[in-house]
Amino acid sequence: MEIFGVLVPTKEKIVSTLTDVATGKGGLPLYISIFGMLIGFAAIASIFIQGHGHTINTSNNIPWGLQITTYIYFVLISTGCTFVNFFGYVFFPQQYKPFASRVIFLGIMTAAAAFFSLATEMGRIDRMYNFLLSPNPKSPMFWMSVWYTAYFVMIVLEYINIQTNKHSNKVMWGAFFVAVITHSTLGSLLGAVSSRAYYYSALLPIYFLFIAFLTGCALTAIVAALTVKQLKLDANFHLEPFFKFLKIGLGLAFLLGFWRSAIGLAGHVDGSEVFSLTLMNNIVFGLGIAVVVPYVMLTLSRNASWLAFTGLFIMVTQLKTRNDLVVGGFKVPLFRVYDMPETITYMPSMHEFLVLVASVSLVSVLYILCEKAGLFEIANSKEAH
Repeated sequence: MEIFGVLVPTKEKIVSTLTDVATGKGGLPLYISIFGMLIGFAAIASIFIQGHGHTINTSNNIPWGLQITTYIYFVLISTGCTFVNFFGYVFFPQQYKPFASRVIFLGIMTAAAAFFSLATEMGRIDRMYNFLLSPNPKSPMFWMSVWYTAYFVMIVLEYINIQTNKHSNKVMWGAFFVAVITHSTLGSLLGAVSSRAYYYSALLPIYFLFIAFLTGCALTAIVAALTVKQLKLDANFHLEPFFKFLKIGLGLAFLLGFWRSAIGLAGHVDGSEVFSLTLMNNIVFGLGIAVVVPYVMLTLSRNASWLAFTGLFIMVTQLKTRNDLVVGGFKVPLFRVYDMPETITYMPSMHEFLVLVASVSLVSVLYILCEKAGLFEIANSKEAH
């Protein structure tokens, strides 16, 4: 069945899928995701009803917490999916082709999950119309809104092209360049905060792009590994691009992570001691466990299950490193008044953890349902893209 030229599952297939879910045949991952989404939505409702002061552990000292981390984490994954789609078609067109619709679909869903998390942190989202009434072109936040709109349109167009078997190099290149501009602008939003030594750096926009590539590769590697097993494809042939992409992403993450820490340690501005305070964590976890260990893991085996496990390991460790980055900027207070501690600590509340759970579960539920409904197989059976 087609809707405006886009291949979609038939009504009978959709009904059959929903019936399977309702009768307990959806599979454990789906039901876990649905449960996570329900408790996450309940926590979000509690945040809006009770207010941030009663549910969130952020404060004037640490205004950004796990909700902002979740937003940055998912929006970078979305960018990474766009990068994987671009490099997959440029360098590995035959190996990558079976995963194209899945990768771009995940790019769209993770972008939606990112803004979903951001909305829970913003408070009165019903007043966002004021942003349109009083734009500020001097602010990176303004340009983020402009480029995010363009980015979302481009990846939706790319998905439609895949599903309608109408490949457009212009759309693919456009999505790639808009993704670079959009998410380097996000990096500049933090990198331009001169009062926070942990953020302030011209490296941060580039760092965000490299981390986006790495985390996008990790998620798509999991999906590619599961798809290879499901469709009984040649694992050695079709998974080769993802092994290469992950190794390149890990290498770039190590390079930028090392130089960011090294330059920070050499700094003598107010607040630069935060790099010394976080040095061991950045070396042991940020570079060692989150980068070196998964690189070694990729050399141990080349089967699909191991690739999926390595991708999951990267996603979990990179979530922590994103939180370390976001929260680390506030570790050293700007004003050293008599009752201010030397360093500030932060632990997310249960509500904040459940916002993360809701965002992860939302992406998982939508992907699993579309997979079970046959959306991606329909596109691939037509040799989309």
